[in-house]
Amino acid sequence: MLRMSGMTQRRLPNERIGPISRASMTATDDIIAPFSLENSPVRGRIVRLGAGALDPILRRHDYPWPVALLLGEALALAALVGSLLKADGRMVVQAQGEGPVTLLVAEHGAGGLRGYARLAEGAAEQLANMTGRMSPSALLGAGHMVLTLDLGPGFQPYQGIVALEGETLAQCAETFFRVSEQTDTAISLAVGEVVTRDAPPTWRAGGVLLQRVAGDAARGDTEEDWSRATILFASVRDEELLDPALSCDRLLYMLFHEEGARMGEAVALDDRCSCNEERLTSLMKQFPRDQLEDLVEPDGALHARCQFCSREYAIAPEAVGL
Repeated sequence: MLRMSGMTQRRLPNERIGPISRASMTATDDIIAPFSLENSPVRGRIVRLGAGALDPILRRHDYPWPVALLLGEALALAALVGSLLKADGRMVVQAQGEGPVTLLVAEHGAGGLRGYARLAEGAAEQLANMTGRMSPSALLGAGHMVLTLDLGPGFQPYQGIVALEGETLAQCAETFFRVSEQTDTAISLAVGEVVTRDAPPTWRAGGVLLQRVAGDAARGDTEEDWSRATILFASVRDEELLDPALSCDRLLYMLFHEEGARMGEAVALDDRCSCNEERLTSLMKQFPRDQLEDLVEPDGALHARCQFCSREYAIAPEAVGL
C-alpha cells in the first residue's frame, strides 16, 4: 500500500517531448488507452483510475485495507484485459478461495467498472488493523482466478482459469496469457490512497499491460525486441503509476521513448453498476415459490441489495408471481 504525499517523479529524458493531446492534458484519471512501440513488435494498454471510477467503489464498500488494495488491483486488471477485446461485452475477473476473502469480483463493460469482495465470517475483524499489502494467496487461500468474457444473450461465455499461485494478481494474469493464450504478457499494477495538499485522500490505481506481437516473415524473430521492452517496462515504479501529476502519455514516454511509444485515443471509465429492478425481478421469478415467500419482509415487499453498488430494492410480491 502506498499512502503518498509530495510525490516525486523521475526526470524526463533530455529530449523534446512531442505535442501532448488535449485529452491527456484534461483527463489524466479514469481512462484507459492503447499504445504501441514503433520500434518494437509490442502493443499495450495503460489505465488510470481515480476519483470517478475507483474511489467511489472502495469508499462505498469500506473494506479492510488489504482487501481494498486487492479489489483495486482486480478492477484495474479487468479494465486492462477488457480493453483488449475487439467485441463489445463484459470482462469479469473473479477469484475464489477458502481464505479470509472467499470471493473477489471485478467487472468491466462499456466503460463502466464495478466490483465487490465477500469476506469469511470474522475476517473483517481479523484484517481490520492490517495496513500492508497481502498476496492473493494470503487473502484468498488456495484457489483460482477466472477470467470470463460475456458477450451477452445468444453467445456462450468464454472462460480461462488460472491458479492463485503468483504473489500478485498481475503475475496470475501473466501466467494465464502465457499458458492459455500463448501470448507473452507483462503486467504492472499499483493501488494506493494518494494524499495531496489540495484534496482529501483519494484511492487511485494505475496499470500497464504489455504484449509481444508474434513474429512472422516480415518481422522475423521478436524475442530480442520483447526482451528489451520488458527490461524498460520493469523500471516503472508504483509512485509513477499513481502520480496524479503524471499523465499517461508522459509516463509512456518516460518508459519507452527509445522505442517510439505512441498512445492511442483514451476511453473514459467510471463507477457504474448494471443492476436494475427489471433484471432483479426477472431473476427472482426463477426462484421456487417457497423461497420467494420466505423473502417477504413484514412490510409486504421482497427486499434485496446489490452486492456491487449496495443499492436497495423493494419488490412487490405480485411482480414475481406471488
